[in-house]
Amino acid sequence: MEQNVRVLGVVPYEGMKTLLYNLAEEYPRVSMDVFVGNMEKGVEIAEHYFHTDYDVILSRGGTASILQGKGLPVVEVEISLYDVFCALRLSNGIRGKVAMVAYANITISAKVLCDLLNYHVDIFTVESLDALEPKLKELQTEQYDTVLCDMTASIIARRLGFNAILITSGIESLRKALEQTLSLCRSHERLRQENSFFREILRGQAGKIAVLDNQNGEVFFSTMENLAPELLEVLRGALLLPGMEEERGLTKHINAMRYSIQARRVLFGSKSYTAFFVEERRIPLGPAQMGISYLSRQEAEDAIAERMQCLPGHELREQIRYFAGNTAPLVLCGEDGTGKETVVHLLYVQGPYRGSALVSIHCGLLHEKGWNFLLEHHNSPLLDSGHVIHIAHVQSLSPERRDQLIGVLKETDVCRRNHVIISCVSQEGEQISAEGAQWLNGLGALSLYLPPLRMMRGEIPTMLHLILGRLNANAPHPVLGAEERAIELLQEFHWPHNYIQFQRIVEEAATTAPGQTIRAEDIRRVLQKERYECVLSPATKGVCAPLDLNRTLAEIDQDIVFRVLEELDGNQTAAAKRLGISRTTLWRLTRTAH
Repeated sequence: MEQNVRVLGVVPYEGMKTLLYNLAEEYPRVSMDVFVGNMEKGVEIAEHYFHTDYDVILSRGGTASILQGKGLPVVEVEISLYDVFCALRLSNGIRGKVAMVAYANITISAKVLCDLLNYHVDIFTVESLDALEPKLKELQTEQYDTVLCDMTASIIARRLGFNAILITSGIESLRKALEQTLSLCRSHERLRQENSFFREILRGQAGKIAVLDNQNGEVFFSTMENLAPELLEVLRGALLLPGMEEERGLTKHINAMRYSIQARRVLFGSKSYTAFFVEERRIPLGPAQMGISYLSRQEAEDAIAERMQCLPGHELREQIRYFAGNTAPLVLCGEDGTGKETVVHLLYVQGPYRGSALVSIHCGLLHEKGWNFLLEHHNSPLLDSGHVIHIAHVQSLSPERRDQLIGVLKETDVCRRNHVIISCVSQEGEQISAEGAQWLNGLGALSLYLPPLRMMRGEIPTMLHLILGRLNANAPHPVLGAEERAIELLQEFHWPHNYIQFQRIVEEAATTAPGQTIRAEDIRRVLQKERYECVLSPATKGVCAPLDLNRTLAEIDQDIVFRVLEELDGNQTAAAKRLGISRTTLWRLTRTAH
C-alpha cells in the first residue's frame, strides 16, 4: 500500500495558501502544510520545517530556485500562459503608464500575448533580485503608475508608491504542480531517513521551538521566523549545561509579550544542545494605554497591500513621496473614508523613520487615564525620538485638550524629534475642518488634502481593476473586468464613505458575480443595499450627515457614540447621559471601535 505524501508548501501570498489547501482535498494521499513566505523568508521557513517529516517542498519562483540550489526536493509551481493573460487583461483597463517587470520565464510569454491581443504594456526583463529595485526606481522617474510583477517586486513597488498587480498562479497551475509532486514521490518512495533527533525534540510539544548549541550558544534550529534579540539573550542565559537538571521552566516578559518557556537538554551524536519550547502571549494593554498602539514596518506594509488600490491618481502618490522625505509636521485632511490611515502607512514606510515603530494615538479612545499617561507618564510615546507619530481623530478632543496637546508638542520639541502626522475628518464641501486649521496653524504644519471619490470619478476604472487584481490572488476563478454600464453606475454613485465604501462594494460585486465579468445588474444589486438615513446635529449646523445602515448593529452604535462625543466636545459624562447609558458602556463601545 502506498504511503501518504507529506508536502511542505512555501508560497508567496496568502491566497495561494488557501487555494492549495482547497485543492489538496481532492488528493486523499496528500497531507499538506502551507506557510506564507517569499524569497529569504520562504527559504528560512523551508529549512526550519522540512526536516520535521516532509517528503517534498512545493514552492514558486525565486524561492523554489534557491531551495533547489540547496539540494532540497522541490516541485516548482509554474506561471502558465493563462496566468500571465489574466494579469495583462486586468491592466488593459488601467489609466496611466503600465509596465511589467519580471524574469524571462514570464516576460517572454507576456510579449507574445501583448502582440496577439494588442495590449499596450511596456515589458522589462530583470535577471536577478538585485536588479528589481533599480529598475522600479528608473520607471518611477519615467512617470509609470502601475506595475505587473511577482510577489517580491510587488512589495518593493508598493513601498515606492506604485500600483501593483500581482501575477498569480491559477488553480490549474497548482493542480499541475501537485500532480508532479505525486509523480516524484512515486519514483522516490522515501527521499530521506527519519531524523530521530528532531522527532525527539518535537515530541508532544506545541508552540515555537528553538535549539541552541550548549557550547557556543548559537542557534542550531528554530521554528521562529524572527527570533528577537532580547528573547535570544534570555534563552542563552537558560542553557542546560552538562551537570545541570535535564528540564526546567521559566517565564519572561519582553516588550509587552509574556513568554512561557520549557527547556530540555538533548544529545545529538557527541554534542549537547538545549531545546526551548516557547509559547508567547501579548500582555493586554492597561487602561491607561488604551488608544495608543504600535505598528511595525511589516505590519504597515501588509496594511498597504490591502488598501493601496484605493489611493487614486499619480499626483497624490507624488505628493506622498514628497511628504515622506520631509519630517515637518503634517495635517492630513479629507472626508470620511478617503484613506488617511493608508497614507500614514505609506509616509511611514517611505520615510526616514521606517526602522522604528509607527505610533498611532486614537484621540477618540483616550479616556482620563489615557490622557494623563500620554501627557505625564515617563513611558509616553511623546518622549520618544525617531518615530512617526500619528495623532488620529483629533475632532474627538475638546477645545481645551486640543490646546493642551498642541502646547505639549511645541514645548517638548516632539515635532523636531519625530515625524508628527495629524489626521482629521472634514465635512463635504470643505478641504479642512476648523479643528484641522487649529493644528495647522498651531504647529506651523504642512497640509495634504485627500480628495473625495466623487472628485476622482475618472480613476474608478483603474481602482476597480487594481482591486480585482488583489482579489484574484485569493479566488479560484479570476474576475477580469466589468461591463461598461457597470463602471458607469459606479461613477454615478455619490460615495458618501468614499474609497473604503468603494472597495467594499467592488469586493462584494466581484465575489457574487457569476462569471469573469462584473455585470451592471451585479452593481445595481449591491448599491441598492447602500441605504442611508440622516442624523442632524447642532454641531454640524444642520448639515445632514450620512449614517450608513449597511453595517452591523455594533458598528452603527459606535458611529452614533462618536458623533455624540464630537458634538459634546469629548465630554464622556454628558455623552453617556444623553445616550441613556453608563460611562462604562460608553467606554466599552469606544474601545471596541479600534
